[in-house]
This record gives sequence, structure tokens and C-alpha cells, in this order.
Amino acid sequence: MRGLIIRFRFSEQVSSQQPIQLKRFYKEATIEMAINPTNPYHQWIVKLDGKIVKTPSKNTLAVPSPQLASFIAHEFNMQTEYIRPTTMPILTLARNAIDIEADDRIRQSIEQSIISYLERDTVLFRENPDTKLYKIQKEKLDPQLKIFNEKFGFYLKPNFGLNVQPLKQYDQIRIETIVSELNNWQLVSLDAKIENLKSCILALLIWNNHLEVEEATRLSRLEEDFQIAQYGKVEGHHDYDENTIMMNVSAAKLFAQLIQTQSIAY
Repeated sequence: MRGLIIRFRFSEQVSSQQPIQLKRFYKEATIEMAINPTNPYHQWIVKLDGKIVKTPSKNTLAVPSPQLASFIAHEFNMQTEYIRPTTMPILTLARNAIDIEADDRIRQSIEQSIISYLERDTVLFRENPDTKLYKIQKEKLDPQLKIFNEKFGFYLKPNFGLNVQPLKQYDQIRIETIVSELNNWQLVSLDAKIENLKSCILALLIWNNHLEVEEATRLSRLEEDFQIAQYGKVEGHHDYDENTIMMNVSAAKLFAQLIQTQSIAY
């Protein structure tokens, strides 16, 4: 089930897969204030040549703020002869948030996925203490773990090797509380960061502005970068992968900022 949910959420984010070739079928994307919306997060709609855009589940693409709607329209208008979904990350996140509202089972799966990531978080992983990698992890990750525990009220400790410890009850309750308090739009943004960074800890530190995207990306790749330093890399692949992560996480951060911007309809 989780694999299906992941593909549903992020199949259109930047990836190494071959992009779908869909010819542009519209002239212009515009935005318009929704008339008497019943949902406070559905204040603004996006149209293509006057026709309302729909999500994959056939729901109306209606978003909380004119800034978010304008950004999505900009992504549509920037397309050339062919539409490249990988260049439309804000649209993807908005569509996913809207479709989650129509199916609570998807939200439950995402919440469980986030909790699962925390248990096996990249920041918690440590190599054998006798290794060079362990010294790097201790230097770079221990300070971030300390900040996270202090800021968010956790008591997490590192895991060594494959010995992953289950979350303590108080940590389990704390992450469940944090996740449950997010609306669907915030949840989608946080989940996108986690999926790309493989870290709930780094994603939440970005969320509260305690960590920049570039630094979080480097921290999420400590083990891989260490292996590359030891054994070399495939030319071009490493840079592309790192840039892909930064692009996706930056888009998720921007999305969170755009949904917090108040609409003039409030």
C-alpha cells in the first residue's frame, strides 16, 4: 500500500525517470477567485483557456491563496511545446493535497509513513564507532539531533548499524501529535521533504527554519558522499541526484510558504 501511495504523491516530482511526453493543449493559464467556497482552503481556482483544472481524482484544483494559484498558473504558462510534469512541482503538491481531502485513507497512510521514517531516520544512523564514517556522522549529525530533541521535545538516540530501535512511547506520541496537527497542505509539504531527504528530523528542522535546504541535503547524503570519496562516483550522476533532492525540497518549502499566505477572501 505504501509504495502505491508514494507513487501517487510524487510520481511527477523531479526524478531520473524519462518524462512523459504530453503536448501542450492550452494557450493560457489564469487564476480566479472561487465563488462561495465551502472549504477555506479552496479560495482560488486555476483555469486553462477558461476551463477549470482538475486533479487526477477529478477534483477541482482550488487552493488557499492567490499567490499559490499564481505560481501554479506560472508553471503551466512556462511549458513549451510539450508539458514536462517534472518542472511543475508546486502543481503536483497542490493536486495531492486536494485529493487527500477526498480520501482520508491516504492521509492515514502518509501519517504512518512519516512516523516510520522517524524510527529509521538518516540522522539516527551510525556506523561502527571504529570507522571514519562514524566520526563524520558524530561531528555533523549529533548537533542536529540535539537541536531537534530540544526544539521538538523528543528523546531520540542514534542507532548503530542495522540495530534499529523502535520509538519509545513518549517519542511515538510526540510525532503522532505533530503530524495530526498539520492540515493536508502542510502534511503534503512535510512529506515531500521527508521522502527526498529520507529524514523526518531534517525535514522538521527545515520546517521550523532551523536548517537550510542545501545543508539538509548535504547531511542527508553523508554516507553516500563518504562512499564516493572512498571509491569514486559515476560522472554526472552524483551531481544530478543532489540537485534533484535540493530542487524537490526547495519546492516543498516554497509550497509551505505559499499556503500560509492569507487570501484576501479571509
